[in-house]
Order: sequence, then C-alpha cells, then structure tokens
Amino acid sequence: MNVWQEPARELEIIAEHDVVVCGGGPAGCAAALAAARGGADTLLVEREAHLGGATVNQLVLVILSKNGVDFQGIWHEWYNELKRLNAVKEVTRDHDCFKGSVDPEQVKYAWDNLLSKAGVKLLHRVLTAGAVVEDNKVTGVIVETCSGRKVIRAKRVIDATGDGAVAAAAGVPFEQGANDKKYAMALTKVFRLGGFKWPENWPNDKDFEQLRSSWEKAVADGELTHPVATTSERIINYMKYCCWELPLRRKELMSVMSRVLKVNPLDPFELSEAEREGREQARQCAEFYCRHMPGFEQAYLLDTASHIGIRSSRRLEGVCSVTDEDVLKFRKYPNAIADASWDIDIWPVDSYTAASVERDTSAAAERAETLKNGAYYNIRYGCLIPKKLDNLLFAGRCVSASHLAESSLRIQQTCQSLGEAAGTAAAMSLEQNITTSALDESELSQRLNLLRGQVTPAPEIKKYLYVK
Repeated sequence: MNVWQEPARELEIIAEHDVVVCGGGPAGCAAALAAARGGADTLLVEREAHLGGATVNQLVLVILSKNGVDFQGIWHEWYNELKRLNAVKEVTRDHDCFKGSVDPEQVKYAWDNLLSKAGVKLLHRVLTAGAVVEDNKVTGVIVETCSGRKVIRAKRVIDATGDGAVAAAAGVPFEQGANDKKYAMALTKVFRLGGFKWPENWPNDKDFEQLRSSWEKAVADGELTHPVATTSERIINYMKYCCWELPLRRKELMSVMSRVLKVNPLDPFELSEAEREGREQARQCAEFYCRHMPGFEQAYLLDTASHIGIRSSRRLEGVCSVTDEDVLKFRKYPNAIADASWDIDIWPVDSYTAASVERDTSAAAERAETLKNGAYYNIRYGCLIPKKLDNLLFAGRCVSASHLAESSLRIQQTCQSLGEAAGTAAAMSLEQNITTSALDESELSQRLNLLRGQVTPAPEIKKYLYVK
C-alpha cells in the first residue's frame, strides 16, 4: 500500500463541551436531545447544513413498524412535532404493519425545534475526521471545517455517523459486509415524482395490464436499458405496491425501487460510481412512469436523494453484541435500553429482483405472524460501548450487531431509541463522575423507562399498541 506521511502539526482547539455528538440523523439528534436534557453541555456536529440524516439526505421518508413496540420515547416527540408542522401523513395500521410518511423539508425544522428548546448547540458543514484518544479514553474529535482542520474537546463522544467513523478512527475493531465480501446489502437511490394523479380505483386489472404492455414495449424499444428496470416486472410491481405518497399537501410520490449491487460503501470510488448508477436507475424508472403510467401524464421527476441509501457499512465491536439468535428468538434481557421489532430486512447484494424480506417459508411466515402479534427483542447497553476505550458511545446502525441483526435494528425509530440511550448514558456518567463503562446498566434502563413513560404516544398510534 502506497502511503504518504502527513507532517505533524498543532491543531487549534475551537470548542470544549461535556458531550459531542457526531452525526445529525435520527440517532444523533435523539442522542443530543437526551444528553442536553440530562444536564450536559452538548454540541452536535453535522456535515450537512441541516439536520435529519438519512430521512432527509437519503429520502427515507417512510414510517414503518410491524407492531409499534419499537416506537419509543423521543420518537413520539418527533412524530408529534411533525404533526404540529402539518408534515406527516398520519401513521395507520393495516393487517400487518404500521405505515406513514413525512415531509423531508419539515423534518429539518422538527429536529431544529426540539434540539433548540433543549439547548443543544449545533455545528453545521463540519466533517468529523478523527478522534482524540488519551489514556484509553476518547477526549475529543478532529474535524474538518471551512477554516481547516480543528479539534473539539469533549468529556463524552457519541458516534452517530452511521458509518462508525469516529469509533473506527479511535481504533475500535469492526466488521463489514457479509460472506467474506465488503458489501452487506444493496444500495438504493430514492427518487420523488411530482404532478401525478392516481388512476381511479388503482390498482386495478385494466390499468395494470396497460402498464405491463407499455413496459414490454419500452424494453423492446430500448427505452429501458438498466437491469433494475428490464430483468423483471419490478418496475410495475413497485408502482403497484411500493410507491409511497408523502403528506398530502406535497402531492408527491416516493419510490425505493432503485437497487445498486456489490458496492463497498467505505470505498470512495465505488461509492461515487454507485451514486451515478443509482441516479440513472431513477431517471429511467421515473421517465417510464411519466410516459406510460395512467394519470401520470403531467408527472415529472422532482428529485433524487442527495446521498444514495446505505443500509450497512461498519458494525462496531462492543462489550456485547445483538446476535442472530437475539433477533430470531425475540430474546429479552434484563436492563435493556431499546426494544426492536422490525423484519429481518436484508436487501440482496447480487440480485435486482430477490425479495428483501423472506415470506415464502413456513419459518418466515410464522415469524411474520409473531411480529404482527406484538413480538420484539431488546438491546443491551454493552452494544453501545467499546471494550477497550472509555467515554465513547455508538448509536444508530453502526452499533455492535451481527449482519442479520443489523438488518433489523437499522430502521429509524430503533436508531432514535439507541441514540436516546447513548445520550442518556453520557449525561448520567457525567452526573455520577464515572466513565461510560462503569455506568450501571440497570440504573440506565430504569432512567430510560422513566423518561419514556413520561412521553404520551400519539392517539392514532397508542390505540393500536400492545401491552408488553
């Protein structure tokens, strides 16, 4: 490996805080909110000019839950704030799932409002580039700013970057990918359409057959050339089942049919090419809808996500880990810090058409039924802290988990719960003047249960929730 030795230099310390949270997505925002409410002087560092993370940057605008058990604490506050802003398509429950959607622009304001009220300080357009480690403790982060490379000191650091970038820079071991490959799941370039109108009584057989004929002709004429649109009727089935309307005032539709295969999300060249490929997939599919979908004669491609959707990158090594068995057998541990109940949702890395959630086996059908009836597993505090470093916590999809387990816990409300737990733990350890590894997990669990018990769920969700 060719290397260049960077000259040693002194870096200016531009700020000092009790808690620094890196990453302003669902996990990071919840972590910063919880830490500040716990009495810690908290700074949130975000590379974009707004908050929201994957919800905004990757256009992950759907609210999904199998049974609502994973809607906890701060998630309800976020949802209620979006309702106040008229920015959510209210969550409803069909036979096997909670479903809803959010307005991506208002998500920025919702988090701004919640964090500002709690006194969280924000630093935008700043990339976390490294960690400061002294005497086996993380005591700050190195950041790249508009004025150069700087240091921010912190008594506690929370890595909510999604990629586990801070922890990896601090030397925390991690796993990546699956089956000896660097990639774990396919990537998706989400896109939105505007100006559409659903055909009357859609989906109906007449329009569906018309769309099928149009698709066959488009493939034959070379209008559709990318395998995601030509290898199957995926483009039709996704319009029928997997396009999401946003809150009604926006008159927009979101599609997740893009699938970019075999990408190492930690390789900058592969990731750059994936962005371009995903955008071309989105263009072809959107143009097909606009030309051929009944009622979409005036529709147009509104935008593609500014960041391609990454489902898995680093899985950090913690004191303990969420295992396959935890998820498959719905294991529950005493003193847990978060509940999770989503599907095993592994988007195949080598197929444009294979299902992300297995439904065809008896075991899968039994698990789906169990989930529908309120089953869940929980997550331990040890999954949020490394083995050999103190005062560093993880939150979001990068926590310590197996590949299978991560595919379930990566959903946004679980990431918020993990963030809430990390922020609460950081504040409690400061309050008690102990390290994060010395914090009593039973006390943390009790504090979280108390805090979450004080949050009233939205009425349309509360009426469906199971009693645990």
